[in-house]
Amino acid sequence: MDVPASPLPSDTFLSEFGTPTPLWRVLQSVGYPKPPQYSWWQVDMIGGLQWFAVQGVIPPHGGRPAWTGWTCNADWQTPKEGAQVAAHAMLLNLCQRFGNELTRGLGTSITYANPASVDWKQAEGCALVRGRGERAESSSPAMSAMMAMLKLFSQREDTYL
Repeated sequence: MDVPASPLPSDTFLSEFGTPTPLWRVLQSVGYPKPPQYSWWQVDMIGGLQWFAVQGVIPPHGGRPAWTGWTCNADWQTPKEGAQVAAHAMLLNLCQRFGNELTRGLGTSITYANPASVDWKQAEGCALVRGRGERAESSSPAMSAMMAMLKLFSQREDTYL
């Protein structure tokens, strides 16, 4: 894969609602002054399809030593899809590592569990009743709804990888 010496970062994806927007909202709730930056470049054709390499970068947080910064790389068919994948991975990592610090805003609705390993089941005919797994890993209906969306996104992501 050819990588340019220094791809130019952009906040392009923050103008369209998608996973980069909730990630930025979570970061802002803990005092980040600037949003994550996304860079992308075209890579060689794979299976007759054009692909893009996308890199998402969250810088270290000056006031929180444990927040050392993150970089996530994703290959996808468009820069926007790659940014969605990178933001999704960084958002889950943040929430799983620092969930106890995310006590305000959107961060409180993201479960610490990994969507790929969660298996929440409701009793037959009781879709609105929270099952045992959901009660153990979710503290609110908003968190349950967010997990459903993250699980859906994870499954969609797996179909293309």
